[in-house]
Amino acid sequence: MDDLSSRTLYRAEVQQIPFLSRREQPEVVEAARSGDETASHRLLTNCLNWTMRRAAVTYRTAEPAHLEMMDLVGQANMKMVEAMPNALAAENPVGYLMAVSAREMQRYCTYHDPLITRSKDRPLTDVHPSTVSLDAGEVPLLHTLASGEVVTTNTPEYEIVYAALRQLGSRHRAVLEAAFGLDGQPKRKNQDIADELGLPKETIEKYLWRAKKRLARKLAPHIGQLTMAGTT
Repeated sequence: MDDLSSRTLYRAEVQQIPFLSRREQPEVVEAARSGDETASHRLLTNCLNWTMRRAAVTYRTAEPAHLEMMDLVGQANMKMVEAMPNALAAENPVGYLMAVSAREMQRYCTYHDPLITRSKDRPLTDVHPSTVSLDAGEVPLLHTLASGEVVTTNTPEYEIVYAALRQLGSRHRAVLEAAFGLDGQPKRKNQDIADELGLPKETIEKYLWRAKKRLARKLAPHIGQLTMAGTT
């Protein structure tokens, strides 16, 4: 197998799970309703293949900017586990679980993909606050970070950025500082960071992606101040 990504490995795993036929389902449902945990597990795993395919469709349709497809799969699987008691009370437990899965993935794209979480009590037609990427260059101050310019905490306009960095976990902070040449460090490539930390390059890329996402969330309340600082 050439592709050893988590997505490929997960798909290969769930494809090994046999489907419950319509003839088998009533017996398994009855056992699950009687408290058989193995039967409940079979009902849940029966939905995993379908959820994987549905996640691919939802991902292509919604085109979330800050989520990966496996984020949707994980969230849907968690909600199905939580919904199992209600599913067993429904006429068609398998159909109920699939509906929960589909609805949760769509909801997650709508409300949790924005780095500033969308409030549930506001209409979707309302203008929602947006954030900028460290790589995008919309804000001059943040574009300086992405350009590789070496900056230090002695520069007043960067105090907000470094304060946000200090709120991140040590590993996320380390990969950001190395990747963007922060705090007097030289800017380094992902492979060099991976070699230094003794981790695969793919892991560093994942850490970096999550670190930028979390840093952007920390900086979002200060974006107006950062814009002013970058243009003065």
